[in-house]
Amino acid sequence: MNFFEFFPFTSFLLFVILITRKTIVLKRKGVSVSSNSPKSTFVKYFLYPVFLLIITLFISELVKPILKTEQSILPEFIAQNLFNSISLKIFGSILITTSITSLFFTLRSFNKSLRFGMDSENLGELITTGVFSISRNPFFVSIIIYFTGISLFYPNPFFIAYTVLTIVSIHLFILKEEKFLRNNYGKEYDDYTKNVRRYF
Repeated sequence: MNFFEFFPFTSFLLFVILITRKTIVLKRKGVSVSSNSPKSTFVKYFLYPVFLLIITLFISELVKPILKTEQSILPEFIAQNLFNSISLKIFGSILITTSITSLFFTLRSFNKSLRFGMDSENLGELITTGVFSISRNPFFVSIIIYFTGISLFYPNPFFIAYTVLTIVSIHLFILKEEKFLRNNYGKEYDDYTKNVRRYF
């Protein structure tokens, strides 16, 4: 098994492990990282199942080279690479490695303030130091870089569409989150936005 067969899936596992480990560490310290606000019917019965389906397809495509199978759940015209370039794979690998490194430092900078979801009853400290002094959203930047790297590594319609959908979804979420942060942190957040950009 060569590097290019196992690297994408291994990197995805590492991405998940880093986030899971941070979550477990915070929970052991008594920090609730998830939002307790009620979820709408649309979110529970549509968005969550759709997300689960898409992430299942994503993982199945990453596992294919490891299992040495050409068969795909997806139609061939979606799963077939548009290019077969070693240069793209190398550049994709660099982006994926960069994203994991960025995620590692982001999770360290979060300290005890990591939260999934928006809950005014469960606010952490507004973090403005470390990688947060470079980007207001380094966690999401890491995710965007990761999926961009994957779509270069496997330049097929599925991964490209997945990456575009991820970027659009993240941007819309960030816009919503900014209103939440402004309402809850006020001037402290406004001052922060004047000095640090949304992405880079």
